Amino acid sequence: MKTYFVQLSELKVGGEPLSHVIWCVGIIVFALLLKKTMAGILTRFMGFLANKFSEKKYADIFKSLLQRPLELLLTTILFYIAINQLTVLRDTMIFSRFNENGKLKYAVNVVDAVDKVFLFFIIIFITLVVSRVADFIFHIAIDKAFEQKDKEREQLFPLIKEVVKILLWAIGFFWILGSVFNVNIPALITGLGIGGVAIALAAKESVENFFASFTILMDKPFTSGDSIKLGDVEGQVEKVGFRSTHLRSTEGSLFIVPNKNLIGDSLENLTERNSRRVKTVINIQYGVTYDKLQEAITALETLLKNTDFLMRNSEVLLEAFNENSFALSVIYYLPNVLPDNMTLNAAKQMVHMEIFKVLDDILPSNVQKHILVNDTSLSS
Repeated sequence: MKTYFVQLSELKVGGEPLSHVIWCVGIIVFALLLKKTMAGILTRFMGFLANKFSEKKYADIFKSLLQRPLELLLTTILFYIAINQLTVLRDTMIFSRFNENGKLKYAVNVVDAVDKVFLFFIIIFITLVVSRVADFIFHIAIDKAFEQKDKEREQLFPLIKEVVKILLWAIGFFWILGSVFNVNIPALITGLGIGGVAIALAAKESVENFFASFTILMDKPFTSGDSIKLGDVEGQVEKVGFRSTHLRSTEGSLFIVPNKNLIGDSLENLTERNSRRVKTVINIQYGVTYDKLQEAITALETLLKNTDFLMRNSEVLLEAFNENSFALSVIYYLPNVLPDNMTLNAAKQMVHMEIFKVLDDILPSNVQKHILVNDTSLSS
């Protein structure tokens, strides 16, 4: 029996000892069958550590972020170990170059190619794992900012998250250049410094938007969740990014506005206004007597004065005389925060229905009334 095992161990496959082949295949099968289990164990261990610094409700998020990258990293490492079991294959030459004297100038073996290829993927997957950990950390920070209704952190953390992830991938990129392709990193950085001016000129728009994003964070003309108006574009701020800011309109449309426009043009922060000015123009056909018109104006002034949620300085005035009618303007101010969760449209309808009732009671029924509403926003 001992002799049998000795003979078996001496068997070779393509010049490779059978035992090496068995070890290689066994490690590969082990990696394919147990990669999810190993990644799950490692994820749970890291999640246990993460729970020490966060709440348990984030455990599933942590697992979903890291499970797949850890599987890829562990599988790559095990495959590398498996390939290294094949000594004959590793020593096989795949490329060579000789000088004029016939001497070997340089050669590339399978082991060199294997080392470079696997190192390339290992660096990528390590960078991906660290990037996902950063995603998890900022997810918690942003979530807590929303819970605490901290507008400044709601806007700041997503931008910092993008900066951190870009830095992580930049480090991974230079790591690959230096370790896999043997690039002289200090010399490369010096060269990038010289060519940086040309790159900056070529990417002028992107650079302007990048620095504009930091200007927005420093000056704070608005924060996430504010409603702003820029020219004809109006919406609620959803995200401030490196290049642009996302605005969601009341109709549900998404506007993507370059950051440089937000600091270069006049911007109106609708959330910060104290009141909303509503001007209602009523065109009344001629045929109304002076007394009836004065009675209507007095009744409207009383109505606006006695409406609790309206702000002061409401006005009713005879504004203009047209060809077939005269214009009676009713100007009132709604507070930015309406009482009892009342919507803006509900508040205006309530006021306009009362205006209609007053005019309908006082003015003759044969007099036509054409109403035009002009709604503008003011800070007062």
